[in-house]
Amino acid sequence: MGRRNRNKQRQPSGTRDSARCRDDASWGAGYTEIIRENKLFEHYYQELKIVPEGEWNQFMDALRKPLPATFRITGYKSHAKEILHCLKNKYFKELQDLEVDGQKVEAPQPLSWYPDELAWHTNLSRKILRKSPELEKFHQFLVSETESGNISRQEAVSMIPPLLLDVHPHHKVRKCLVFFSQACILLAFLLVVF
Repeated sequence: MGRRNRNKQRQPSGTRDSARCRDDASWGAGYTEIIRENKLFEHYYQELKIVPEGEWNQFMDALRKPLPATFRITGYKSHAKEILHCLKNKYFKELQDLEVDGQKVEAPQPLSWYPDELAWHTNLSRKILRKSPELEKFHQFLVSETESGNISRQEAVSMIPPLLLDVHPHHKVRKCLVFFSQACILLAFLLVVF
């Protein structure tokens, strides 16, 4: 399993051959395009008739769009404010008037329904964010802060249930009903609010 090619010499990542491969290929190389098509799915929902026939193609086009990259700032309030300040005054300013692969990059926007501007979204797909040389500093910041636990990359819809739950210190929440990331939000609210 893990021992295949154990005698094969590995070249360091900075060698001439690896640099040539990076230059020859587009920055998105290595990721196959996901085909967002499923006939059984389409048939099922067409039979339910929950989407009017005239809006079906528009509905399917909306489902095929990649989700925006979203993240939330975690931790104690004072530390979270420092990270937010750094994001706004350094990284978001660098993204203004930037175009990547023919797509205008919009600076990340706060999720209006999430408290204290601690959750953000951007029109960049995760693939572009990960592979674009122009976005490397911003991506590296997100990665390092994620690894240190200061930022959590999470879909926006997963942030909603903890907000609606309105948990208080005297409440009991069964952990089997809450995903890990949502449990972290609940704990953060308890630490910040109470």
